[in-house]
Amino acid sequence: MLGFGKTKKKEKEEKKSNKKKEQKAVEGSKEDKDDSKAVKKKTKKRFSKKIIFIILLILIAVGASGYVVYTIYFTSNDPFAQDAKYKAIDLEHINLPNEMMEFTFTNFRELYISLIDFNKEIRLLNKEIERIESIEKKYPDQKKITDKEKKVWEKVKKTLEKTIIKIEKPIKKLYVLLSVNREQGMEQIQAKKSELSELATNALKSANEKTLKLKTEDKVPEGFIKRNIYKLKKKFL
Repeated sequence: MLGFGKTKKKEKEEKKSNKKKEQKAVEGSKEDKDDSKAVKKKTKKRFSKKIIFIILLILIAVGASGYVVYTIYFTSNDPFAQDAKYKAIDLEHINLPNEMMEFTFTNFRELYISLIDFNKEIRLLNKEIERIESIEKKYPDQKKITDKEKKVWEKVKKTLEKTIIKIEKPIKKLYVLLSVNREQGMEQIQAKKSELSELATNALKSANEKTLKLKTEDKVPEGFIKRNIYKLKKKFL
């Protein structure tokens, strides 16, 4: 009888321990589920942030491209266009105040374009002269070679600068004349148009023949926005 009682006790204890084990197993599985849910929530949050960020980037890109398209195709940035409006641009090698540049744009449109081209040519020449000077500093014992090449480009630059002065002087006079006496001013503008345009065209043609080898074809960047920004820079800078 005593032995039977002990056996029952053991069975009860075993049942209790088994129940405890089962409870722990259930609790453990619940914790695992909770952890997996938390991980999923975090992943969803991260994923949703990425989506929002991508959407924002797309919206910015669309907005920027829309602006570029509008600027290029729907506004008159081309100085040759009849409905073009004057916009001040930085021409560091042209010594005319803004009001005289606007006067040139209004009354001598082709000459205005030539002034932009003069500025581009002098920029290019300065860049080449600076390049030669940097080689000269590096190899001073070869100064004869660098000096000879530098003089070629300095001569082209001086010729352009002299032509610019020849154009600027009558522009200043015509601007003041038009301000004082509109009738006489308009007469002189018409009389000087072809003369000044021819002077600018000939000087640029001569310079272009020499600077052609300095002009390397730039690779047009890929992508709609970059490509159109490149076009704008090439057009006005």
